[in-house]
Amino acid sequence: PIAGTSFDRPESVQLTPTTEDILDICPRFRVLLIGKSGVGKSSLINKAFGVDDALVSHSAPGQAEIEKEIVSIVNPRFVLHDSRGFEPGETSNFDAVCNFILSRNLKPDLKDKLHAIWVCMATPASGSRILETGVEELFRRKKDGDFGEVPMISVFTKFDELVDREVMKLEIANSKLSKKLSDREVFESARQNANKAFEGECVVPFQTSSNVRIPYKAVSTQPGYETTLTDLIEITFKNVQQHVSPEAAVSTAIAQKPNSAVKIEGCIAVGKLRYWRSLASSVNFPGKTLKACLDVIHTDIIEVWNLNDPKLNLKSKEFKALMSNLVEESVQGKVPSSPNKGLATSVPILAAIAGIVGALSGPAAPIVIPIVGAFVLAKWAYDVYRASRSNLEHLMAYIIDLTLVMQNIFWLADAADGTHPTSRRLIKLAFRAYSESDTNGKVHVLIQEHVKQAKSFIPGGQDATLEAIEDIIRQCTFTPDEMIKWRQELPPFGPGKKDEPWNLQ
Repeated sequence: PIAGTSFDRPESVQLTPTTEDILDICPRFRVLLIGKSGVGKSSLINKAFGVDDALVSHSAPGQAEIEKEIVSIVNPRFVLHDSRGFEPGETSNFDAVCNFILSRNLKPDLKDKLHAIWVCMATPASGSRILETGVEELFRRKKDGDFGEVPMISVFTKFDELVDREVMKLEIANSKLSKKLSDREVFESARQNANKAFEGECVVPFQTSSNVRIPYKAVSTQPGYETTLTDLIEITFKNVQQHVSPEAAVSTAIAQKPNSAVKIEGCIAVGKLRYWRSLASSVNFPGKTLKACLDVIHTDIIEVWNLNDPKLNLKSKEFKALMSNLVEESVQGKVPSSPNKGLATSVPILAAIAGIVGALSGPAAPIVIPIVGAFVLAKWAYDVYRASRSNLEHLMAYIIDLTLVMQNIFWLADAADGTHPTSRRLIKLAFRAYSESDTNGKVHVLIQEHVKQAKSFIPGGQDATLEAIEDIIRQCTFTPDEMIKWRQELPPFGPGKKDEPWNLQ
């Protein structure tokens, strides 16, 4: 890896969020975008990072300034460098790109290094050349190790045009059938055919001509192709995690917008570095109130999701109180549970949440939280941390509940366009959808089982709490594909002209 930092030291004086330390080291995900004008670089960046002001790919030949840092006030967690593609017989831009990559590799600080390179090219039509000479040479130099560990990923844009080509073929064939295929069946068949064509016409020649295993993904920014972007983000995150550093991987998770699973992995990565480790006998928490412990845990999780929250609703004392009271209700056994059932798959969970949202999301229906004193911090949070099964259960529950509630907020915010600020109404809607779901009860059954069997309270016993938290979270999360599919089942809802107050009891 390019760089790494140890987070093993205990915080003896004041607890600080781990994300604060990570973002000091790597405040932004830094990506180099290479590709000719017209291949769809702007729309790709806009969708990948949730912005609408990425000024790329509009330069005439010779005008792209690769050294210029392109940032967005909408999402300050990424920085972009743009380079035009390579023209036949022209070497100055190729040399400029190579020199830029090499110079960034020599930067002493992780924040100034490149964390990923996206080489963009339009998905080629049948029989056309896959790679330009300059791109082939770029890949050869990557294979030879000239560019170090920075991940280089091939992004084939405008995949929808390949699908459209297959749709036209199927529509001609369909017109001759006595039993016609539906439009949906035609599109699904065309999508499958396009995937096969891409593998045969693009991937095999691409790998043959480049003679190096460069990660690749065919993408489209058109509606109906959202999963192609979530796949690209996952590929990028995993490569940054493997080849760059943990801090750069967390910055990647924070910066990207389409992929909830990568957000979850980012939360887990942050937790592993400090506060989720040895939770039953933490070296960080002795002498601190549980409220102080929750504050840093809460901040770390919220930071990774990087939602549009200008009024800081997600960091408010009311939201923290809401989560602390959900934990208390759960510990006391006042949540839905089916302990004799295995965890349901995420599809029924999403269906249940969609049903709950549908029942609550009408414009005349304020969201009431059916927990007494929900917006006053629960009493347990004022206890002083000590190694006990009760504290362990409360802390585990807060981490897992908050992560899964944030997943709901992410899903609902995306369904409501994703550009609107996070509202109190949306947060309460996501909270109730989780608190009333069967998943909530099953989560706490698993937590209680772990706490009862925890060996960390036995002298010399191993603390497996971190592994248990990871396992429970991963069992209960949705895949991005499922979230995209079930988003269509949600009733229309938006932020409304005026937000509602927290407490409507």
